[in-house]
This record gives sequence, C-alpha cells and structure tokens, in this order.
Amino acid sequence: MRGSLAAPLVRRVATALVVVLLVPAVVFVLLELAPGDPARLLLAPGIGAEQQEALRRVWGLDRPPVERYLGWLRSVALDGDWGVSLTRNRPVASVLAAHLGPTALLAVAALLVQASVGLGLGMAAARRARTAADHLLRATSVLLYSLPSFWLGLMALALLSYRWRLFPAGQMRSLDAAGLSPVAATLDLLHHLALPALVLGLAAGGATARFVRNGMLDALSEEHIRAARARGLTPRRILWRHALRQAATPLVQIAGLSLPFLLSGALIVEVIFGWPGVGRLTYEAVLARDTPVVLATTCLTGALVVAGSLLADLLQAALDPRTRDAG
Repeated sequence: MRGSLAAPLVRRVATALVVVLLVPAVVFVLLELAPGDPARLLLAPGIGAEQQEALRRVWGLDRPPVERYLGWLRSVALDGDWGVSLTRNRPVASVLAAHLGPTALLAVAALLVQASVGLGLGMAAARRARTAADHLLRATSVLLYSLPSFWLGLMALALLSYRWRLFPAGQMRSLDAAGLSPVAATLDLLHHLALPALVLGLAAGGATARFVRNGMLDALSEEHIRAARARGLTPRRILWRHALRQAATPLVQIAGLSLPFLLSGALIVEVIFGWPGVGRLTYEAVLARDTPVVLATTCLTGALVVAGSLLADLLQAALDPRTRDAG
C-alpha cells in the first residue's frame, strides 16, 4: 500500500506547492492592474508632494512592481517576514494572527452546522426514498444550496436581528463583555456566533444532504445490507451501523472540498455581520490597497484550501481501496 500511495502523494504535493506559489503572483498582478494609485488611498489629504515621495520610498512603492514582488517573496521564503501593513503600521504576521482565531471559530461552527443539516436531511430522505417526504427534503436541500450567502445573511439580519431581535446584529462580543464572568462571556460569544455560523453552514449543508442521500441509497442496495435485513436487524440499526459507515467515505471528500466554500463564503458573512476574521481583514485590505496584507491572507487561504483538498484525497484513498488502486 505504501508503494501505491507514494507516487500519487508526491505528485499531489508538487501540484499543491505550484498552486500555492501561483496564488500570490496572480493576486499581486490583479492589484497592480487595478485603477488608481495606491499611495493616494494610503496618504491623508493635504500632504505635500515631497512628503508623498518620502512616504512612497518608505513603503517601497517607488520601486518597479516586479522588484517589489520578488523582494516580498524573498523575505517570506528566507526570513519568514510577511512585511508591514501599510494601513495599520504593524507586522502583517501579528495582524493576521489577531484575525485568524475568529475565522477558525466561525469555520468550525459552520462545519458543525453543515454536518448536522447534511446528515439530518440526507438520512431522512434516504429512509423515505421516492416518497413525498423525500421529494420535499431534496427540494429543501437544493433550495439551501442555491441561496447566495450574502442574500441569506441579509435576510437573517433583517428577520432574526432587527425584526425579532433573537440574535445580535454583528460583531463578535457585546460592548460589556469584558466585565462578564467566564461563563457569561462564553455564552455571549456563542450568541454572537450562532447567526453567522448558521448562514455559512446552511448552504453547504444542503449540498452535503444530497451526497449523503445518494451514498445511503447506494449502501442500502448492497448485498450485506439485504442480508442484515434478512437476519431481522431493525431499520435504525441497519441505517446507523451499516449503511452510514459505508457511505462515510464520500463524506471525507466532501469535508475537504467544503473548505474552499466555507472560506470564500466567510468573507461575505464576516463583512455582513462585522465578524473580525480574515475575510473581513482581506476585504478592508483590498479596499485600502494594503498589498502586504492581501498577499498574506490570500496565501493563507490558498494554502488551507489546497491542504484540505489534499488531505481529503489522501483520507479517501486510505479508506477506499478502489480509489487507492485507481491512483
């Protein structure tokens, strides 16, 4: 098995490294092609021409684009230095570290929502296959998957925050969270987290439900499942202990492929709900033309997406011999 996995692993890792290297290059080119002078967005109005030129030299904006990009790449590769944020005047690494935790918390919560919705709808539809309930559940999953994240987020704010006031409208904590007890502060955090995680996880849960349903139906048609029925096992036990275990292999692939969806959707959700994560940081950095921050966030996102996809393929190859043999 080691020999059969070694060659595909080397190829996938090499491809992943190429993709991770290409992502910042493409982003840098797009930023350079964007209209407007970045220095004018970063400088306060009324600054004289000499001061402008001095600040451009300090920020390195007076150098050619290729020289600036190669210098940034050399600093990252050799020294681990991601540069200094032009708008925050802080090292990019510290800025990114301050926003990484909220995004990781939101992504984990959204994955839990996705798994709960996907497994719940998918298994319910598989148990009632080709019935009216099955058609209704499948239509619900398609509807969830089709709704844009920004529309779902805005509707959730309008109904659940402004009209019914069930959840906070934004931010990660209340204004008085610093004076709360640890238990109250945790509950306050979860209260703020619930709505953006629900919005982010619902759409992915709709797609997962369709995969779960199809995988469960394929598993239920296998010979050993029919033999289990003949032995008198209950439908619930067959569903949870036999069919779900066989249908779990595609779910590993879905979990890895859900990472790009969650990361791309997190940017929109974080902006709508004012969540202080990497997505919102990227949005603000793009508007301000803060190139070091944009490059760092896109590198991180690209690396996580590639790593998630690679990990999903490797886990699927380890769990499913047919996939491993196919190479």
